[in-house]
Amino acid sequence: MGAGGVLKEQLLVVEEFTVKLNEDIEKGEIVYNDGNGILAAPNTAVGPFMMAMEAHDYSEETTHKVKCVVFGCVECQKVSGSGGGKKGQAVMISATAGEVTLFVKGDAPASYVEADVQTALDTDIGIVGTLVEDAEDADTTAKVWLGVN
Repeated sequence: MGAGGVLKEQLLVVEEFTVKLNEDIEKGEIVYNDGNGILAAPNTAVGPFMMAMEAHDYSEETTHKVKCVVFGCVECQKVSGSGGGKKGQAVMISATAGEVTLFVKGDAPASYVEADVQTALDTDIGIVGTLVEDAEDADTTAKVWLGVN
């Protein structure tokens, strides 16, 4: 099937979103709305997250809208070489914007520094979804229940 595919149509929620100015979107990419439109979710985003169902090249399009899965069972982009995961484990945005990796909970610092504590808290609420089946380390896509965490 590949990235951008829908695995189950039951419970599927699809909405159309405006793309942020000058942003390109890849099919199967995890996106979020920063208030100015959707873009590939960076690892600093805390969601809510969606998956783009189509690619969008901003410079070549005149209508800047993309259909995205808001809730459902999808196959999305996964960063390769970041470790695998088992069915039922949570995934989060990786250091590669728009791609998921296995969730690792935030680690609060030993001494109080507000920015460091906030980063740890944001990590813990940055879950994208739950793996539908095992994902191998080398995989470039993952089957995920989006919005289920």
